[in-house]
Amino acid sequence: MTNFASCAGIIVQSKKKVMIDMNMGAEETPGLMEQEKPDAAIITHYHLDHFLWTRHVNACSDAVIFIPEAEAPYLTSLDFFIERTAGPFSIAEQWKDFVVNMGYMKLDQYECYTDATTFKNVAPEIVIVETPGHSPSHTSFYFPDDKILFSGDMGLDRFGPWYGWTDCNLKQIVESILRLDGLAVNLVLTSHGGVFEKQIPQAFAQCIRHIWHREEKIIHRLDAGMSKQEIIQQGVFFSDKEKVHEPMKLFLNTWDAVMYQHHEDLIREGGVMAFFPEIRTMLK
Repeated sequence: MTNFASCAGIIVQSKKKVMIDMNMGAEETPGLMEQEKPDAAIITHYHLDHFLWTRHVNACSDAVIFIPEAEAPYLTSLDFFIERTAGPFSIAEQWKDFVVNMGYMKLDQYECYTDATTFKNVAPEIVIVETPGHSPSHTSFYFPDDKILFSGDMGLDRFGPWYGWTDCNLKQIVESILRLDGLAVNLVLTSHGGVFEKQIPQAFAQCIRHIWHREEKIIHRLDAGMSKQEIIQQGVFFSDKEKVHEPMKLFLNTWDAVMYQHHEDLIREGGVMAFFPEIRTMLK
């Protein structure tokens, strides 16, 4: 997963076979599609590791590809994709080369979904849960009868939530984590953090702690007289960036700079606790 070539997903066998974010990697995914022949494919959000797999879907099936309505422009226009991600920065050309080399192909045939959509014709048990912040309309999927949640990219892993583009929203991420934490869930399936069967509330609390600790670290370093660039260099999300080869090193520095800016903006408004005082109990 280090080069955004894969993520974990799920297969739902219901009225029809539905795949959500089933990106096993460039070599494995075509074989999986050929073997399983899905009837529908759902993308949680536009990030590379979550939508590149769909280029293989229609090679061996007539599956309908569902994409979040608000993110359709990212998935149907390379120019829009680049402009809304790397566009504000000096890395746009390198990022475009990377994205194209990874296999970006705009979608031509798809259906859009929103929080009001029901997948009644393929898997009526799926409930859409809006969880924006990581991307403009990142979506999680809930199965209330079985109390199962596919959380997608909410940061339920050892690295915590990621918000490295300007179209991310730190306050929305916290809201989304709290929304998921309020669901009755016995099993959480994640895109990058494995499976949670126990201590699920603690896992969501750890997501909040990651954000809180980053904010506190930035405040303490600023108080100690460190510059913005020094803090970014030491790492907001990514450490040991100097050991990484280009162009990835360039991307990591950009993402850390953006994540720093998200925190700085929130700190100016009073910090995460000012907007979400209820997280205090989660930080204990």
